[in-house]
This record gives sequence, C-alpha cells and structure tokens, in this order.
Amino acid sequence: MSKEPKTQVPLATMTVKELRKLVVKLGMSEENAELFETKKPLIATIDALRVKKIVETPGQIKRDDEKYLSKKETMRKLLMAQPRVQIRIPLEGQDKPGVVKWVYNKRTKREEQIYFGGAYTPVQLNGFKWIVPHGPYVSVPQQVADVIGEQQNASMDNSGNAFLTDRQDPKTGKPVGATLE
Repeated sequence: MSKEPKTQVPLATMTVKELRKLVVKLGMSEENAELFETKKPLIATIDALRVKKIVETPGQIKRDDEKYLSKKETMRKLLMAQPRVQIRIPLEGQDKPGVVKWVYNKRTKREEQIYFGGAYTPVQLNGFKWIVPHGPYVSVPQQVADVIGEQQNASMDNSGNAFLTDRQDPKTGKPVGATLE
C-alpha cells in the first residue's frame, strides 16, 4: 500500500484505484473498498473517515469533559438549586404513610432518595425522578410542587362528574337528567 502523500493531492484528481487504497488505509476493509465503482462516493467516504479520526467520540467527550451533563443530571441540578416548598399529599383509604429517606451514595458522591415503603407520588422531569411520600409534610423543589398541584387540581376538576345529572348516558346518548323526569 502506498502512503498518503504529505502534500495533499486533490482527491478528485486521483484514480478510483488510488482512492480505494486510501480508504483502506483510513480503516475500511479491502472487500468493502472494492465495492466502490465511482469517485464521488469514495471521496465522500474518505472525507467522513478523516473527520471521524479528528473528532472525539461521544463516549470520550462524556468521560473527558466534566461540564458534560445529561438532561437528567441537568434537571437534578436545577431542582436542587430551586427554593423548597412544604407540601403534604393526604393519604387515601387504607394507604400507609410513605417513607422516603435521603442517603449518601458513595458511587455518585451525592445525596439520593431511597423509597422504603408506603404510598408515594413520583414526579419525573426530563428523566429525573423525585419521590414524594404521602402523609407527612415534605420539602420539595418549587417545580415539583407545581406539578403535584396541577395533578391534584386536574383530579379535583374531574371528581364527581360520574354523578352529575347533565352528563351523557353512554347507552342512550341523552342527558341523564332527562330520563329522571
């Protein structure tokens, strides 16, 4: 195999055979290189392989760049920085009070929530899950409190709709109040 010249020869001036040798040198198998019959796809492949060698892979970027954060980690940091609000989600029926504790994780080197039992409501924002136990007052970030407030308002808006007399009867399609008269 010939080495790539030090002074860059324009790829368009090279023959298909020379381009095949170059693409093999950049990492492609000889069998796959032989499948190319024209210059354009060969040149595009060579350009892509050259760029691939220059740019770091995503895995390397994650490992090397301390500033790299996933959506989940970004949301965790955002929630931890928000002001806290005291909320209480009441128990329903035979529910037992939820038990969630903060425990230091040696591997991640930070405090994390651990669920021990009872009723709870999970709030997941961009992949980060915040566990809110039912029963006791708990301190949660403002955004988590807003989500729980919206959920409770939505359930309160729909509660009792099954008992309204102006609802539609699914069998007849008429208001239930009309059949009661």
